[in-house]
This record gives sequence, C-alpha cells and structure tokens, in this order.
Amino acid sequence: MFRSLQLVAFFVAANAFGQFTPALLQNNSYWGDGKAEFNIYEGQIARYGVPRQCEVLHILVREPFDPKQLVKPDNPEQPEAVAVLKLNQILHVPTGLYVYQQMHSNFWRVDNAQLLKFSLTSNDSCGNTFKEARRSADQFSYEYHTYWDGMADGKENVALPANGYFYDELPWLVRTLDFSKPATGFEVQLAGSTINSKKDTFAFKPAKISFTSTEKFIDVDVQHAAGIDHFILDRDGPHLLREWTAADGSHLKLKRNLKVDYWNYNKPGDRERALNDPMLRQPD
Repeated sequence: MFRSLQLVAFFVAANAFGQFTPALLQNNSYWGDGKAEFNIYEGQIARYGVPRQCEVLHILVREPFDPKQLVKPDNPEQPEAVAVLKLNQILHVPTGLYVYQQMHSNFWRVDNAQLLKFSLTSNDSCGNTFKEARRSADQFSYEYHTYWDGMADGKENVALPANGYFYDELPWLVRTLDFSKPATGFEVQLAGSTINSKKDTFAFKPAKISFTSTEKFIDVDVQHAAGIDHFILDRDGPHLLREWTAADGSHLKLKRNLKVDYWNYNKPGDRERALNDPMLRQPD
C-alpha cells in the first residue's frame, strides 16, 4: 500500500508540474525575508501596432492569502491562510496625447504552484475595465466589467485543459522551467493575454516551449498561435528575467532589480533613496 501511495504521489506531482518545477516558488531563503523582488524594465510596449517607449514594473512578493475570499487577510496568522506568490505587472504606456495605465496580478499557491486567481485593471483615458478570474478545481470563474458596447458586464466559466496556462503567467513560468532536464521542447496549452480593455475569449491552443543555455544566460522560446516570445534569463537562480521580446513587437529590458519592502518607501524622495541604496540591489 505504501508503494501504491508513492506512485500516486509521483503521478500527481508529474501532472501538476510537468516540465516546470516548484523549487524557486518554494525557496524560503529567497522569498521568506518579507521583501519583494522589484524589477524595473525599460519597455517598448506595442499599442495600435506601434511600440511605445515606457517603463514597466514587475513586482513579485510572497504573502498570505485567504482561500475563501482570495485576498490578503488582515491577520496573516489566521489558520486558514495559505501562502501565495503574487506577480504585479504594471504598465504606463503613452499613446500620443493620452495614456494606457494597466496592472495585471497573478496569484500562485506556494504548496502546489497552481494559479488561484488573476485580475486586471485597465484605464486607457477612454474608460475603465476590470476583469477577474478565480479558480475552482479545473476551471476559472471569469467576470468582466468593461466600457465596451455588448460586453458591459458578464460572468462565465473557463475550463482549464490539462497542461493549460495563461499567456500572462509566462514571465514567471519561464523562470520555473526545470533546467536540469534535457533542453528539448515540450508542449503546453496556452490562452492569450488578458491585458486589454475588452472581454476575453479564452481559447487554449498548443504552444511549444524550448530553451538553450550559455555560460551566463538561458534563452527560452515560447512558440504559440500568435508567434514567438523570446525570454533571456540569468543562468543562475533565481533566474531573473533580463529581456522579453514578445510576438507583437513589445520588448522589455531589465534596468534595475531590487529586493525591497517597497510599501515602506512611499515618501517624497523615497524612489531615489531606494534606487541609490546599494544594499537593496541584487547582483547583476
């Protein structure tokens, strides 16, 4: 019976993680210091088919999560709380006279690496949009509120296929590839990005992920229905995302990486203070 339980555990783990590994997600020495990974990217984000010069933030932090409300609890020690890793992708993209301001948030459980929830706020100087998806077993309850005719409000279920992921998980997922395995391509089912102001139609389509390693970097290609996204990571852990070239022509290049309790840097001049503090910088 013990041997049977071992086999069941093995197949559950293999199904959950596949070519990905939870090692970085569960690395307490890296995430357990109570600080966030604060990544500032020089960006060129495509809007209306034209790359726009801007700055993009990727903020990753481990925090407690209420599994019923799917929010951070006021009492982090409450017995029901689970640990999650949160990724906020924050975009401030000028488009001529006006600007796009968007934030997408992902929340992955630390114990099993499952995506529990994602949400988006989008303001493009024309109107406000809010979208959220919450996990229940192998599907997500997706709710949207937009300013577009015919898609003002709604709610629907999105079935998650085996080995299914969302495009906006990629900047984290590529860092969790099992680089100890042979660098052969493997296939996942990938849905498109939800970083836009309209209702999404999630269609999971085959995508192939492959990587090559050099002395200092790991190059990851994700070939999907819309083209190829190329990621450059540090060869050594925590495999920081150095560059990202997206299929739509968008491009991010890391210009500053901090490990910092950024919520305590909210006074005038604190940005400069943080950027100039060598103790907050991670090695290049």
